Amino acid sequence: MKPTFKQVTKTRYVQLVSELAAEIFVQHYTKLTPKVAAALAERYQSDVETDEQIHSGAINYFLIYLGSRAVGYFALDLGPAGALCLRRLFLAADARGQGIGRSVVAYAQKLAEGDGRSRLYLKVWARDLQAEAFCKKCRFRKAETVPTELLPGVTLDLTTWEKLWR
Repeated sequence: MKPTFKQVTKTRYVQLVSELAAEIFVQHYTKLTPKVAAALAERYQSDVETDEQIHSGAINYFLIYLGSRAVGYFALDLGPAGALCLRRLFLAADARGQGIGRSVVAYAQKLAEGDGRSRLYLKVWARDLQAEAFCKKCRFRKAETVPTELLPGVTLDLTTWEKLWR
């Protein structure tokens, strides 16, 4: 089944992003404790935080659907000049490995190209081997790894992966 994307504009969809994050972060960040993963979801994807990001005008969120079921979400950061940042691409565990992530990357690249941008990039946790394999499969190249404090006392190395054209 081919995924569809719905831009998040209404409060009920902002809430759905927050609920998905609470579920997916614990599934995804297995090398962290469930408590830390839940704290990350609350800090970065609470309904209030997500709504503020959307209303800033620089970030657009999209829900990812398979049929009528929301299986994940992603955000596109329109702020960087000449580039588009694919932020927070998260899928439920049972939706992974079906080509959904590659569909999101293709969609983001098409939007970036249509907007005259020549670079698409994303940042992933350096210890996430599945995310690294995904980036390689989508033909991103590793740019840099930087330690980033995400919560007080919780620092993760984030690797920037980029795709250039033109």
